[in-house]
Amino acid sequence: MTDQHGEGMSYTLSKTCTLPLPWSPREVICELDYMEVNVDSAAPYPTTGGAVEHQQWDAAISSAHSLASSAWQLMFLKEGQSPTPLPLSKALELGYRLDITPGRVLFRTPYNRPFSLYSVVNGVPVEVIHAVLFSRQSWTVVLFDLVAACSADVGSFKETSLHWQVPAVMFPLSSHAGFESKNISIGVNGRLLDPQITADRGYTLNIGEEIVDIGIPYGAEGGYRQSFVLHNTYWEFYIIHMYYEGLFMDNFHAESRHRHTKYLMTPLLPHFPFSINQTILEERAFTVYVGNFPSDVVLVTVSLNGHEFTTVEATQSGYTIVKVPHANGTHAYVFRVPFEAPMVQKWYFSEGVLQYLLHVNFTLNIVLQEDTFFHLASIKARIHDVYPPSFSGQCEDHGIVFKLDHAEFDHKWDVTIGNHLLTQQFAAEQGYLLVNDSQSLLLAVPLFTPGYVYEDINIHQFFGTFEILSRDAKTQEIQQYSASRCPFQTTELIVCSTGGVVTVVADVIKSIPKAIPLRTTLFDPTCRPKETDESMALFEFHLTACGTEVEVKDQLMIFKNIIIFEEEQIPSDRPVITRDTTFELAVSCSYPVGDVNMDVSFQSSAPGLGSVGKVKIFEKALAKTLKLIPPELVTTASDPITPSIKAPPTQKLAQFVRVLSHPSTKRQSG
Repeated sequence: MTDQHGEGMSYTLSKTCTLPLPWSPREVICELDYMEVNVDSAAPYPTTGGAVEHQQWDAAISSAHSLASSAWQLMFLKEGQSPTPLPLSKALELGYRLDITPGRVLFRTPYNRPFSLYSVVNGVPVEVIHAVLFSRQSWTVVLFDLVAACSADVGSFKETSLHWQVPAVMFPLSSHAGFESKNISIGVNGRLLDPQITADRGYTLNIGEEIVDIGIPYGAEGGYRQSFVLHNTYWEFYIIHMYYEGLFMDNFHAESRHRHTKYLMTPLLPHFPFSINQTILEERAFTVYVGNFPSDVVLVTVSLNGHEFTTVEATQSGYTIVKVPHANGTHAYVFRVPFEAPMVQKWYFSEGVLQYLLHVNFTLNIVLQEDTFFHLASIKARIHDVYPPSFSGQCEDHGIVFKLDHAEFDHKWDVTIGNHLLTQQFAAEQGYLLVNDSQSLLLAVPLFTPGYVYEDINIHQFFGTFEILSRDAKTQEIQQYSASRCPFQTTELIVCSTGGVVTVVADVIKSIPKAIPLRTTLFDPTCRPKETDESMALFEFHLTACGTEVEVKDQLMIFKNIIIFEEEQIPSDRPVITRDTTFELAVSCSYPVGDVNMDVSFQSSAPGLGSVGKVKIFEKALAKTLKLIPPELVTTASDPITPSIKAPPTQKLAQFVRVLSHPSTKRQSG
């Protein structure tokens, strides 16, 4: 103890304890750091109380007689050596202790002292100390034979139990001859336990002819566990303070009590958590089992692909955490996360295979110690026969109808027309008809609405191609093309391509008088029709040729040309053939300025908007006349109803006004 100034202070303390049992004539005590023997000083012993060689004992008696004085002395007996007498003062200097009272003589020694002897008794290591206390009293020499022997077995850990062994007959306290065991009991913390209690705790006491084996289950009541974290690993050990007591009659029919205490401790035991992927694909959720954890471990947080949640937050977010107790005192956790949770990584792994991936980092604490460690589990699931949305197309007279039968994973992809996401609003803006329900999606695309590509155009027919794209919702990578190419009858049209080529099919007999298709030209009279019939003329020319002019207006580049028909006349007053312009039809293509690149040659990122006629924009007018009739819901119909595209109403004949040539523009032919 220290005083208020930090100086050491000592106080004399006297305490008298009452023994629960009377002393046996000889008590041998094996404590944690010393061994002791105390004997009844009033009991006469005509010979040794131990099992030593008679020759050695005779030598001890002889030495005692010759060296005895009125002062008490100690003499140590050690096999193979002559007896070594020591004055008590010297013995005290060596760490030995001797107490003589009116009723008992006590001798105590720390372990591993110079006069200790190590031997093996029935396979069990034993430490022995044999001292003789003697003194001459008048003509009598008084000797006390003081022998202590303790099991030096440190214990062992086998599977799930600690074991400690003590020789059944502790030589040299006694020999087999005349040995009689009266009782062997065990307890903890210096107290004996009732046999029923030890059985309830799972302790075992196996008494053999040579060895007494004591077994203690790991974690049994009476001991305690200690745990800690080192290098992200949970470690623990179990320790118990055992108490052993044997009461026996030795070969001289004297009772001896052998008391032994021992700390038994397991080696450091690591606990390595493990995880089991218990995911069932049909449930569309990850299920992972993680365990098994000792009772003093609790789950604190979970991190899902780098996003951390406390257990409460995880539950509130729709994830399930269930604690699973086990009979051996450990427990585990079952953690469940839906595939569609925002933290789950998901992608189209390969054709037909959709993969989900979840990295779960479990944070665990040792209760009260706040000692933290982690366990990472990576789980993946693959669902097969998953393909991007693929539309079927049906050609109709005035457009194409696409159909998609909904599948479970369609939402993984974006459906686009070019770079535009297909929505109700976008469809309405483009003139499409979109009908979407829980079973299928129908998209009716009238001819000449945006998105078509026109090919192989001639006087009689042309082909229109419309394409729907399925893109990865995250990467926007195109993973499915759904395109339909359909033939259509040629009436009147204008196509302004991205490469600057204009294709025009015009009905030129609508003028009064009628024009002759074969004799029509563009502004440059050398640019004639590519193909004609009785009423139609097909021109194909580049925007930079055939007298095409360009005008920039309202952020549009407008390329203009005209289709011309000149009627030949022979005036009566002179024999000269003249040509009067009787028909002009304006042709134009408009491109947003930002879409056009003319560094080397004309190139546009999107087709242009064409128009034919002086006022009317042909393509727009035609598109507006295509009225889409949504399907009627008929519950009694056996076949599905699909949207149909109605033909536009018949166009009125164009009223083309004859334009007389100015005298300066007349061309003569001789």
